[in-house]
Amino acid sequence: MLRIKFLFLLLYLLNFSLFAQDEIILESPQLVEAKVGEGVVFLVQYNKEENHDLKLTWKSDILDASFDDQEGEFFWETTATDIGLHSAHFYLKDTLNEIIATSNTLIKISSRPSVPTIDMEPDSLDSRAFIKLLQGEKYKLEFIASTRNSRNADDVVLTYIWNNNTDLNTIDQAETHVVGNRLLLDWTPSQNQASKKYFDLDLIAIDNTNAVNRRKFRFQIIGQELPPRLRNNVNDTYVITADQELDIDFSVYDPNNDPVVYSVDIPVTVGAPTIDEKGIFTWKISSMEMSNISSVFPLKVKLKAEEAEDSHHFVEKEITILKSEKNDPPLITKLSNLNVREGYDIKRRVFIQDNNHPISELKYSLENEPDWLYVQQEGDRLFLMSDTLDFDIVKADGIPIQFDVLFTVTDPEGATDSKFFTVTVNEGVNTQKLYDQLVDYQKSTDGLLVGLRKQIRELDSRVQRNQRLKKGLLFTTFFLGSFSATGAFFEDHTIANEAIPYAGALLAITSSVNALAFNQENKVINLKGRLEDVEKSIVRNKSYLNTYSIDDENDDELRNSELVNRVQSYRQALIEQRIELRRLEDEYRELNYVQRKVRKYNRKGNAEKLRWNFIDKI
Repeated sequence: MLRIKFLFLLLYLLNFSLFAQDEIILESPQLVEAKVGEGVVFLVQYNKEENHDLKLTWKSDILDASFDDQEGEFFWETTATDIGLHSAHFYLKDTLNEIIATSNTLIKISSRPSVPTIDMEPDSLDSRAFIKLLQGEKYKLEFIASTRNSRNADDVVLTYIWNNNTDLNTIDQAETHVVGNRLLLDWTPSQNQASKKYFDLDLIAIDNTNAVNRRKFRFQIIGQELPPRLRNNVNDTYVITADQELDIDFSVYDPNNDPVVYSVDIPVTVGAPTIDEKGIFTWKISSMEMSNISSVFPLKVKLKAEEAEDSHHFVEKEITILKSEKNDPPLITKLSNLNVREGYDIKRRVFIQDNNHPISELKYSLENEPDWLYVQQEGDRLFLMSDTLDFDIVKADGIPIQFDVLFTVTDPEGATDSKFFTVTVNEGVNTQKLYDQLVDYQKSTDGLLVGLRKQIRELDSRVQRNQRLKKGLLFTTFFLGSFSATGAFFEDHTIANEAIPYAGALLAITSSVNALAFNQENKVINLKGRLEDVEKSIVRNKSYLNTYSIDDENDDELRNSELVNRVQSYRQALIEQRIELRRLEDEYRELNYVQRKVRKYNRKGNAEKLRWNFIDKI
């Protein structure tokens, strides 16, 4: 009888050590997201081993979903009509049909995004494996990214990589500009590029759903023998004034780098007209000399540049020289550099002095100007003007864009004056875009915090469970060790003496469990702490944005430079936090108890459900 009582006492103490918790918890995912056509599968769990008499029930607004109340598995095959939010409620009832635990799951079904498309214009060049371009020819190519996921072209971002080099902004003899969802390429292939022959341009398009498409365009440069070409524009008519030197820049460049010689065909020798080895034509005559040859005006002159080794390749220009015994050329007295911000317009006065002609008889031209800049005359005043600048001029990196523009004024006799000025465009504040970004970041953060806190609670629950088990095992180990140590004092053939071997075996078992079951406890605690640090960082950054009171996209607060900088910093912080969370997810999946979950889910083909999908909300 004493032996039986002692064995009951021993079993009671062992059961006490394994007792983990008093309250029964029913667990199911708080949020499950899926695309149309995907199956929604998750488990509803509770401690079945110690609660065999409990019953699991559920209800939901999803008519075609199924739930296995024995395995606790929820399954639903979604269709295109299921887009939106749905919910499922789960209940745990006792033998009296009383609800003792509940759990709710929100299910979000969204449509599948399609990837953006990238097209080239003119499309006639994009008909073969290589886009063939001729050396020395000027090409204006346009690449356009579009998406079926949005009707707004601003929802597609286009970027590029030249020759697999991310540090290469463009290549020689080419100008590469990204304007919103378009890439503009102005390219005149050179002889060196014809020797290299092949060039690659990778275009990457990302839309507002984070769908990505990458397309490679391959160029083949075909060399050809080309004639020399003028470096600068040469007018048809020039005016020579007595006692003043007439200079005409007829300099050329040869696409094949062949040597060039210059010549001039002029029917007079007075004043020794000449053209030097740099292509500069000069002529100066005195008042007396002009009077002597006045009958030859207007004078036809031919300027010519030809390859030294092949005279068949040449460029020539016939000009007309008029005489002007007294003609002061127009003079640009004040032309300032322009500095403007996106979202504003330009109206800047240009001051011109001409002693011979009214301002209305003068002609004005711009070279290398942006297409939105123009010259306008208002009465006797002249202005550089533009309409309100769009927000797609400055690139995503925020670096100001500069244009070096040549302004030229010409009078009726052909006399000219030119001056360079710089137009600098700074990044403006697109309040509509900034407001949309602010709202989107706040929504993304809310969804991210829900998933992040769920993982923190799971790890915290694991830590608390281990602590309770450790306390029980410690007490059992202490009791069994004490019992074994005092066994020598029991009389032979008594129940206590005969129970010593059993106590020793139980001591070995509990010691092994204590050593092996908690060998990853520090990893779990460390991972939980690092997740909490990420959560604090996200909440802190979000609180900074919440200090600004924004009513709508027209709120003047959106022009606050401090707010603009904070939104940019917040975006960068989200990217860094996403990278950190992916790294922590990998460490989480290496935990022993998570590995057991993975193997269990693999048997059912649902291993992806264990991934931290909330990270994709960033």
